[in-house]
Amino acid sequence: MAELTPFQRITLQVQAQVPLVRAMEAALGRERAHQLVREALDKANRAMVAQRGSLLDIPTLAAEFAGFGAGIRYEFETLEQTDTLLRNQVSHCDYAEFMEQIGARDLGELLICDGDYAMADELGMRLERSKTCMNGDGQCDFCYHLKATG
Repeated sequence: MAELTPFQRITLQVQAQVPLVRAMEAALGRERAHQLVREALDKANRAMVAQRGSLLDIPTLAAEFAGFGAGIRYEFETLEQTDTLLRNQVSHCDYAEFMEQIGARDLGELLICDGDYAMADELGMRLERSKTCMNGDGQCDFCYHLKATG
């Protein structure tokens, strides 16, 4: 059996999560439901990346960033790369289109994009991002900083 691409894995998870989040929103209100979901997903994402057993360096991050779009239209440009920083700008993301197709674009940042922060932190990085395709900004502006060790 072929291994799933990141897109296939993430979209399968999200399709299962959307009805749960909608039910939580109805029962608890949007703000509380999203807070609980974010906490649970951050915990799961941290546990998943902790299994690597090591922090990430910028060259490895750059290669993995490109792999995130395997098999889909995921267009990005590296604007800056040093030993301690990676700045990428995504101009097209099929993840946003997928969320639009399933009628849940309003949950895209919660279920897909915002997990990047906890994963970056767990991998020894600090992520700055002020725009996302998911939010309708027309681009995602990723800037990863390697945290000082020691």
